[in-house]
Amino acid sequence: MSPLRRVLVRPLTASDRVWVRATLVRNWSSTTVARRGELIEARDLPGYVALVEGRRVGLVLVQVRDADFEIVAISTNRRRQGVGQALVDACLNEARKRGCRRLWLVTTNNNTTAMAFYQRLGMDLCAFRRNGVRALRVLKPSIPLRDGDGVPIVHELEFELLLSADTSPHAPRPLAPPES
Repeated sequence: MSPLRRVLVRPLTASDRVWVRATLVRNWSSTTVARRGELIEARDLPGYVALVEGRRVGLVLVQVRDADFEIVAISTNRRRQGVGQALVDACLNEARKRGCRRLWLVTTNNNTTAMAFYQRLGMDLCAFRRNGVRALRVLKPSIPLRDGDGVPIVHELEFELLLSADTSPHAPRPLAPPES
């Protein structure tokens, strides 16, 4: 069985919220996410949970503004097993259903594994904010200066996947890719 077939993705429910909060704190030291000069309270955002054999193994939290579908936080504790792909696919399907123009997210310069993953998904680097994390530390002082490998966390990188050129409310919605 392929790894992707073993991953079940469903919308987050109220019963997931304690786990969501714990996951955010474990991965980002709090329930807030800082990006683009803004602090976002992520603990109650909508999103999806990925399950393998009934156990929670990943989550994605999102927010939609106008025609932009943002992945605010994405996390998995199973690398290279299709969990991240399944979570992003759920986001893409939802973004397309809503008629969103683009799916986007922000990461930092040290997150090279994630950058490669986003590019494999077809996302493009669309913005580079030199020293952007410095301003974020004013909003969220718990952002470390270096990651666990000693790499300085300095810059913000924004990735996007354009979904539709026409963002008018009456534009035909793009078709979702066939489900496997």
